[in-house]
Amino acid sequence: MKPAVLMKRVRAFFNTLPARARHSWKWYVARPLWQRIAMALVLAAAIAGLIFLLTSAKPEETADQSRTVTLASIGELSGTGSVVDLIGTVRSVTEADLLAQNGGTVRAVNVQLGGFVAAGSIIASLENAAERASVLQAEGAYDAAVAARSAQSLPDTKDEAVAEYRAAYTTLDTALETQVDQFFGDPKPVGPDLLILASNAAEADNLSRERERIDGLMEAYAAKLGSAGSRDPLALLEEAESIARQVATFMARLAVAANGRDSRTTETQSAALVAARASVDGVIASLQAARSGYRAGSVGASASADASVKQALGSLRAAQANLEKTVIRAPIAGQVNFLPIRVGDYVTNLMHVATVAQNGALEIVAYVSEGDRDLLAAGTKVTVEGKSDGIITSIAPALDPTNKQIEVHVAVTGANDLVNGQSVHIALPDLAPQTTVVAAAGPALLPLASVKLRAGDRIIFTVDADSRLVARPVEVGEVRGDRIEILSELPGDLRIVTDARGLSEGELVKTQSAASVR
Repeated sequence: MKPAVLMKRVRAFFNTLPARARHSWKWYVARPLWQRIAMALVLAAAIAGLIFLLTSAKPEETADQSRTVTLASIGELSGTGSVVDLIGTVRSVTEADLLAQNGGTVRAVNVQLGGFVAAGSIIASLENAAERASVLQAEGAYDAAVAARSAQSLPDTKDEAVAEYRAAYTTLDTALETQVDQFFGDPKPVGPDLLILASNAAEADNLSRERERIDGLMEAYAAKLGSAGSRDPLALLEEAESIARQVATFMARLAVAANGRDSRTTETQSAALVAARASVDGVIASLQAARSGYRAGSVGASASADASVKQALGSLRAAQANLEKTVIRAPIAGQVNFLPIRVGDYVTNLMHVATVAQNGALEIVAYVSEGDRDLLAAGTKVTVEGKSDGIITSIAPALDPTNKQIEVHVAVTGANDLVNGQSVHIALPDLAPQTTVVAAAGPALLPLASVKLRAGDRIIFTVDADSRLVARPVEVGEVRGDRIEILSELPGDLRIVTDARGLSEGELVKTQSAASVR
């Protein structure tokens, strides 16, 4: 049937409806009285029956539509009740929260949420054109300072040092060849023969060997004279002084032998040895003076240049540090678990911009009361979520200053379904439950889902004897991950609804315990 025809028939029906009603009323009035009364009673009974059916079905329908909620005690939810059942949070053993060290617009994001990064890799970078220009300018200033220092020289001081080095060789060689050698004769296997009598044969051999060694030093000294002009002046002077002191020590030993009672030393030999020792002492003094003079001249000529280089280097390091603050690097290798920034976003200083964690190495962190700490020990076996094995790896020696509880770390084996940040139940089957439950000494940490955040207050739900929700206002503190601090004092055995989302005060509900859910 066409729509136009159907609409035409509907209009016709409604147009004739008043006439039909008048005709039906005339028919009803024309009936005998007893028939009119019977029809009225039948109509009233039909209406009453319909109303009864509707009202009797409502409670059953309401009961069928009531929600099922899970109840758990404050102690169970916060981990401060019986140590048989704790609440813990899964977290990475190695995790790093990255904060922006500078404010600015995000220029690039190099990874995606869930991606893997290496230690030191750049996760994101901020707009840093000004910082890069500052680094370039500082690099130029540093290069200029280094070039200016290299251009400075000390020709006069260097020439004096080389001349002193060569003069020291001439003096030492003369003293040894013309004066000291008056005490020695033909060569022997151990060295030149000692012509005087030493205190014993061993001392005579030692002096011969020492003279032979000194002769080797002087030959090496002579071989270096030609290249002295190309060597470091300070090194030349130190080398010459070292040789001169060895010669002086040798002459001192020779003088001890020559002054012996039966040495048979002649007056000529004694005079020659005295003169040689004086010459060597003069060489040592001259070398010390030359070395001090060179150092003074070097410092005086290059102090200004060195200061300029250091100043330029400091500016360069400062510019590089400012540039590095615009780069967000991963301090550890791992997976990106948190990355709220996008290209074009503006971040503020110290804003949390990323979290990198090694999700393959997870642990569980739980908290117990100070009284329960003595019941636990490192190595205690536990059960996680009723199916995975775990072991307590460490127990904090003192209370956490934030929540006034003891922190416990649990390692889990064979649990591949754990997720970083997840809340889990930890069971300690080997310990008997406590018979009494008291209020926590510090703020309780309840799951966020158990607290309903209304416009004017914060509430938790309990269930009364009629299975209806009762709102209980609480004072809340900081949010910590998936938990929130409850500053109000609550009994540890108070049973509340674990998930308050979508619930209203006075609502009829069905209840089940948290233990039956697990």
